[in-house]
Amino acid sequence: MDEKCLTFEEYQEQTNISYRANNIIREKAEVYYDFLSSLLIIIDETYLGSDVVVTQEDMSNHFTWCLNRILLNFEQEKIHFMGVNPNYDYLWYFFYKGYYSMNDGNKRKILLSYFKLLFSFNNMKSLSELESFFDFYKLLDQNLKKTN
Repeated sequence: MDEKCLTFEEYQEQTNISYRANNIIREKAEVYYDFLSSLLIIIDETYLGSDVVVTQEDMSNHFTWCLNRILLNFEQEKIHFMGVNPNYDYLWYFFYKGYYSMNDGNKRKILLSYFKLLFSFNNMKSLSELESFFDFYKLLDQNLKKTN
């Protein structure tokens, strides 16, 4: 079977159709990228290490504390997200697997690069990366408080 390779322009055209079909707004995507990056940075800067934060409950408590800090920081910028709720389980699971369970010393750099890739409109993404972008976007969009 012949697989067709897309040019960057063809890829952009197809992804733009997907973005429109999923109601993706670039300005919101930038806010959501800032949210995830800020959350990762505060997690990394305040994490005491696996020798201190030992249990999954400790990790969850640390994550929740960091998430609440980010929610407050964004509120100060007049960007209001709903408080911690079951929708954030996806974020917890992602950071549990991608940060707390990872032993690589470069995990902050790796995850920041991953978020940058996902939320960039100028890079080609694999189908799974595009799906992850949609998942993060929709999760945060559902938790963004609508203001009048």
